[in-house]
Amino acid sequence: MSYEQQQIHAIQVWQNQAPKISSVLMGMAFAPATKLVNTLIPASALHAALEAACSVGEKLASPEAVTKQANITHITELFYADLALCDQLANTTHDRAIAMAAAEGGITGASGLVGVAVDIPTLMTLALRTIYQTALCYGFELKGEEGRQVVLRIFGVASANSVKEKEAALVSLMAIKQMLQQQTWSQIQQVAFSTVGKEALVMALKDLAAQLGINLTKRKALTIVPMVGAAIGAAVNASFIKDVGWAARRTFQEMWLLQHGGHIQQPLLLTTSAQKV
Repeated sequence: MSYEQQQIHAIQVWQNQAPKISSVLMGMAFAPATKLVNTLIPASALHAALEAACSVGEKLASPEAVTKQANITHITELFYADLALCDQLANTTHDRAIAMAAAEGGITGASGLVGVAVDIPTLMTLALRTIYQTALCYGFELKGEEGRQVVLRIFGVASANSVKEKEAALVSLMAIKQMLQQQTWSQIQQVAFSTVGKEALVMALKDLAAQLGINLTKRKALTIVPMVGAAIGAAVNASFIKDVGWAARRTFQEMWLLQHGGHIQQPLLLTTSAQKV
């Protein structure tokens, strides 16, 4: 089995994995803590924070860092590189993001409930920046509203609370993946989102904010417990960015493969055999 075939299998396995956040730290078992955290991260606040985090995440993405590490002159050269090199670049991005998230979570976690209020927008910005940066590792430079559509859909996969939510997020990416079999990414950017208005983007942000609120509440409930907040904060943030990173890596791996026609005969689909949370 070739390296690319191994990754196709890995993508399919990942797509069929049920979200496991309910068992990460059993956050929902701690009702008082959960209610306190929920007051800090209502969907309305997350909606605004998501918009800001998208803009900042895009600006913080660094094509120069990727081209330097890959010893190339332009990101698009990665379309002609080996998938193994792209994966290596993404692995470095992923590991650094996890380390940064853990450090930030440890610092804010030591501050209890106040720290959570600071941590949430910072964590979202890092998560979205990780998606933008991972895209670069596979030769995709996401910009503007078109790029945001892709980033938010991947973020939706990573923050899913159930198989149903994950499946819906994966399906929303299918149209892009199908078009990649006939068109280049630059062509898709020009025409694929022409029918997507700002109202649709606002609705997507609203739905994602509600979904993300549940996800983060589960994860953050224990970070307000005295004495253990720093350790829990570091672990929770690292776990969240790990999930986001893998969602980005598997998505852009598949997009890269689809741009090299013949590697995948049909779009990868989430099967109905996935177990429910």
